[in-house]
Amino acid sequence: MILKYIRFSYLHRLILPSLLLLTVFWISSFLPWKDYLFPRTLDARIPIGEQTAAASGEEKRFYQISPGQLYYTGCDAMSGSRISGHYYYALDGRFCQLYLLPASGRNPEPVVSPGVLRGTLDDEREPVYEIADAMSVSLDWSQRRILEITDSPVFNAVPAASPLNRLLYLLVPFCILAGAAGFLHCLFYVLFPACHPALRRLRRESGGRNILSELEEELSGRLLKQAYSLFLTEHYLINLQEGHILFQPLEDVCWIYIHTSFTGLPRRYYKGKFYFTWWTRSGKSQEVSLPGKDDGVDIMEAVQERYPAVLIRFTRENKNAAEKIMKKKIFHV
Repeated sequence: MILKYIRFSYLHRLILPSLLLLTVFWISSFLPWKDYLFPRTLDARIPIGEQTAAASGEEKRFYQISPGQLYYTGCDAMSGSRISGHYYYALDGRFCQLYLLPASGRNPEPVVSPGVLRGTLDDEREPVYEIADAMSVSLDWSQRRILEITDSPVFNAVPAASPLNRLLYLLVPFCILAGAAGFLHCLFYVLFPACHPALRRLRRESGGRNILSELEEELSGRLLKQAYSLFLTEHYLINLQEGHILFQPLEDVCWIYIHTSFTGLPRRYYKGKFYFTWWTRSGKSQEVSLPGKDDGVDIMEAVQERYPAVLIRFTRENKNAAEKIMKKKIFHV
């Protein structure tokens, strides 16, 4: 019966991490992970347009390139009212290649060596005309000649992803790890319910006895009271509530009471949550939620009949007495 409850509880808890993993994998299918993590490498000595001609018409891909030394064109890219990047060019006599580098927050350097760049390609022709016009003044060349040797795709190294997309790239791996960890954790206790922490802890504290058989015998032959998921047997308080399984030896309990937690702001909208709470002589407390205030009263009174030393109900006198017991670890008040 106990193993069945544990297995059923964790079968239910498998649903949430499974839904999380399915959702994350579905979202990931729309993100170019492979292309983003492993961009195609381009040769700066060959016009980019020649290297990517076969990929024209496809969705934007990520590339990386090492262009060497770049020269400022005198043109900037605008995003609304702010400068988002600076246009640079590389010229070797045979062709001219344009690059858009992220804005540095200060005046752009006339000459830069950016190292390895990662980005996408922009095929819009309109910025190329404006850049060629500015370059014709600084180089004292004709705009026509510059356009003839300028490769049309502009290598855009400015991050194109919005802050939300960048956050998504960070959250997806985290959610996959969290979902996988939660799924494997629940699956482990579905397959091996006898390894549940509550059973392991009780087995350790009892000195290695066959706790599982003892608990099964208590539930089947020595059950005294029950309130929903809370069971009182001759020697144990057992809670088989989903996600909150507990096995408490009664000989270690010193104080039991039912308390209410209120939610809501206006008094007329108060909604009470009721908890069956107990403290052990070692100073540890546990609580089990109950549907109603009176649901655990019979269990509380039955405990007092069998264990008169256990303090019942929350009063200042009982609190002081319980603190004395927990402080001195004594067994009688």
